[in-house]
Amino acid sequence: MATRILIYRMGALGDTLLLALLFKHLRAYYENAHITLAANPNYAASLLDSGLIHEILDGGAAPFHFLYNDQPQDNDALSQLIEHYDKCLFYTLDISGELAKRLGSNELGECCIHPPFPPASEEIHICEWMMRPWPFWGASKSEKITLIPSQNNLILADKILNEFGIEDDFFLIHPGGGGKNKWVPSPILDTMVRKQADETGQLPVVIEGPADSVACEEFQRLFDDSITALKDITPKVLSALLSRSSGYFGGDSGVSHLASLYALRATIVYGPDSNMRVWRPIGSGTLCIPWETTRR
Repeated sequence: MATRILIYRMGALGDTLLLALLFKHLRAYYENAHITLAANPNYAASLLDSGLIHEILDGGAAPFHFLYNDQPQDNDALSQLIEHYDKCLFYTLDISGELAKRLGSNELGECCIHPPFPPASEEIHICEWMMRPWPFWGASKSEKITLIPSQNNLILADKILNEFGIEDDFFLIHPGGGGKNKWVPSPILDTMVRKQADETGQLPVVIEGPADSVACEEFQRLFDDSITALKDITPKVLSALLSRSSGYFGGDSGVSHLASLYALRATIVYGPDSNMRVWRPIGSGTLCIPWETTRR
């Protein structure tokens, strides 16, 4: 019989993707685990696509708006949902204590509330923090994993590559994301990309998301205005594009976490405003370096 598990965690793309290691351990520990993730559906789509989870619920929609209801009802829609699961873990803050009251008063079984981030004083990797409530929390948190996109999304990725006439060996670059203070300085990124292109003959291709236009324009002006840019690709299709690429270069961003899980090789460059010890990606074939070292 399947063990039905519900995990709630709202956050950015990188936060969501870092759950991948937890899901791998859950599937190994619980026989026939059926995992439902309540999160941003767009961010969680690649995890579903790769078979790590079985179902996505929109954590920002009903019935999760009842999470912090001041007067939780015994049989509201959220209580009815939780009753369908054997284990529930809410990665959230419960400052008022209302969520704990709900879970306690409704006697909903094995439910747990855990803060989504470790305290600043405790510099542990986020994966270790997220696994602490589970019985296998002593398992290796340094394990590196690789995910494979679905065949459908690989087909969509190939279609995009064909539309842009990308037939040769290529690698991807993401100049933006993660907040401006975390963007890799364009001269540093330019030097790394030119070296990769010159040494390998691979074609550089830019990834541009909705909030990346300024960073991408700055990089393109410095490198070459004619460089191909793929714009506003959904994470699940981007995961397939990354798996088709020969490599990736970027800074501290959700896209870099996606690249870590799907690209053959990923080089992620961290500045002084990024905590590499806590937030380093978990994918295999990933090199994480401080950008100061690239100036030497």
